[in-house]
This record gives sequence, structure tokens and C-alpha cells, in this order.
Amino acid sequence: MGALHAAEPAASVAVKDGNIVLTPAGGEARTLTKSGQDSSPVLSPDGKWIVFVRAVPGKKISTGAGDHDAEELWQIDAAGKKEAERLVAPRDSEKVEELIATFERVQFSADGRLVYFVTPAWATSGAVHVVDTTNRKVRFIVPGDGLHVMHTGEYRDHLLLSQHRYFLGGGSYDWIWLFSPEGKEIGPVGEDVTGFMELYGEEEKPRVKEE
Repeated sequence: MGALHAAEPAASVAVKDGNIVLTPAGGEARTLTKSGQDSSPVLSPDGKWIVFVRAVPGKKISTGAGDHDAEELWQIDAAGKKEAERLVAPRDSEKVEELIATFERVQFSADGRLVYFVTPAWATSGAVHVVDTTNRKVRFIVPGDGLHVMHTGEYRDHLLLSQHRYFLGGGSYDWIWLFSPEGKEIGPVGEDVTGFMELYGEEEKPRVKEE
């Protein structure tokens, strides 16, 4: 039996003049935010929520990959009935796993409750975090880049990501690995996701490795 696919959300999101704009299917575009600092909107699988990134002018966070302009992660309901709320604030820390500077590869879990993202961390790797949208609790999961959250099939809500690892005899490699939603390693996928996605994945091949 083929994998079941979630219905396409009946709306699209975009950015105009630093604000989040929602266009319902067959409807007129509506501007949902007014900060002029917003970008990277992502619509939840059910089309009811939007998460987006908001710049924090004048603030920088130091990471193992250099200094980055700080950002926040926000959420707003697509119906526009509630004010936007901040889910995650940037934070500096001597412990790399607790650093949050910027938000990359932002993605919902299949049910829309959790939001995963990658933030700069070590010199050779980012860090994957998750925030629960119901209580705004943030948790570090695992080092990695190129995150892709599976939404269907046997590995629903599992995480595909690239990790930089080292051979025992010297040298390093960047393979793609599969992790559980909690960060438990399931196993290596290899240098390419094609074979894995043919067996377990969605129709569209994910872009896991950084370009």
C-alpha cells in the first residue's frame, strides 16, 4: 500500500515589505503582521497556523560558526483572529546546545504541534531544536544540518539530517542519517536520500544536504 499524503493546505504564505501575507485559496491576500522585520513563513500541514522568523535589529549571538544577527521564531493563526506570539527568543550561552541565534529549515511536525529548526552551533555543524507550540518549551535534539521532517509513511515525524562525522583512521564524512522525533539514531541513509525515499518517503525528494 502506498504512503498516505496529507491534503494540501488551501492557502499560501509570502513576505511583502517585511510582513507576512496570507492568500487563501480563491481569496484575496491579507497582511497578518506589521513589524517590517518578518521572513521565512511556513504554513502548518492543516493550514491553520503560520510560523515565521522575525529579525532582532542590533543584537548578535556568538556561535562556533561565527557571529549571527539574532532572530526570533513567531507563530500566528492563519485566520487572523489572534495576535502573533513569540515561540522562541534568541539566547546566548557558554553551552553550545543551548545557543539559539537564527532559524533555518523551520518545519512543522505532521500534526502541527511541534516546530523543528536548525540554528548555527559548532564550527562544523548546526544544532537541531524543537519547540512545542502549546507551551513554548524548547529542546535541543541532535547536532545536524539540512533537516527534513517526514510527514507520511512508516517514519512519520522522523528526522532526516546531515551529520559531520569522523573516521577512526582519520578524515571525516558527511552522511545523511535518520533519527526519531526524540533524537534517537535509527540508522544511516548514506550520501543520498533517493533509495530511502523510494521505500519510505514522500513524492518530493527532500533537499537534506546543504548546498
